[in-house]
Amino acid sequence: MADAEGMSKEVFLRMAALQGVDTSDAARMEQLYEHVQDVMGAVAQVRKLDLGDTEPANVFSPRLDGP
Repeated sequence: MADAEGMSKEVFLRMAALQGVDTSDAARMEQLYEHVQDVMGAVAQVRKLDLGDTEPANVFSPRLDGP
């Protein structure tokens, strides 16, 4: 996977357009680009966490009393 944290604005705009986002509002796209950069920075920090000895959480709890 490419380093998304360092994604250029040009690549971001191309990806947004491919996903059907209206990229004509430059001010809005700048806000969105900054937000995406912040999120990708946070994701990069999470990926650095050492979770080698951590058991996964039980996130699926089926109902036992029927539908």
